[in-house]
Amino acid sequence: MNLFAKFLLALCLSLPLAASTASACPLCNEAIPEANSVAESDHDPDRLSNAYNYSIFSVLGIMFSLLGGVGFMIYRSHKNAV
Repeated sequence: MNLFAKFLLALCLSLPLAASTASACPLCNEAIPEANSVAESDHDPDRLSNAYNYSIFSVLGIMFSLLGGVGFMIYRSHKNAV
């Protein structure tokens, strides 16, 4: 087993350990105003839309990065096979 395969295996095995600290979406807590906040003037209505936008952009970025990486690996394997 090469170094990359060992790294990938270690990464896949360590992901469930981090699941307890992960949130449902990355910036949802940024969108929700603090419950302890006394002043209502601190509430910004654009925070929710910005948090959703950043969350969607980060998920799309991760998806396209993974697809690009897999596509590159397929290309490289075909290039090396020829």
